[in-house]
Amino acid sequence: MSKRSYFDKLAPDWDKIYHQDSLLLVEDLIKRFKIKKGSMVLDVGSGTGVLLPYLLKNVGNKGEVFALDFSLAMLKKAKSKKGNKKVNFINADVEVLPFTKDLFDYIICFACFPHILHKGKALLEMSRVLKRGGKLFVAHLLSSEEVKNHHRQFGDEVAKDILPQEKTMKSWMAKSGLKGIKIIDKPSLYLASGTKR
Repeated sequence: MSKRSYFDKLAPDWDKIYHQDSLLLVEDLIKRFKIKKGSMVLDVGSGTGVLLPYLLKNVGNKGEVFALDFSLAMLKKAKSKKGNKKVNFINADVEVLPFTKDLFDYIICFACFPHILHKGKALLEMSRVLKRGGKLFVAHLLSSEEVKNHHRQFGDEVAKDILPQEKTMKSWMAKSGLKGIKIIDKPSLYLASGTKR
């Protein structure tokens, strides 16, 4: 089964993993991004849209939110939710983003990065479409070790999907044109961040 088919199959029940306590953690995570009103935000690997209500609230009426995922079934589920009418939904691969350069103020890759095949290439693409001074966040509500153990439980399609070692991640981010690179990797949180030079 391809990875796209795997996530298409999971889409109908995906939201069951987000209980109320998980959503509170998501809300706290969003606060770390310090998104300004009127911003252009890209949610990479948006899935069924768990971040979208918070992103829409943060950007306000003058901002825009784009939800990108390679799973059409996930995006359809997100699009069907009340309150998501203002979101721009894009079915595409992060390794070949269908956007002009220097477009977004913020790019958030939440609970998705381990599943990307060519991670260095994806970082280059995300940086390309960031504005100068724009911020990129790669985030999980698990540490890198917890992500590795979590994915091992779910069979061949994602068993080897891990976050890169810190040295590798920092090198890729720097090569993609980011500065001020920081990585937090502790129980219940992985957050890699950088600003486009």
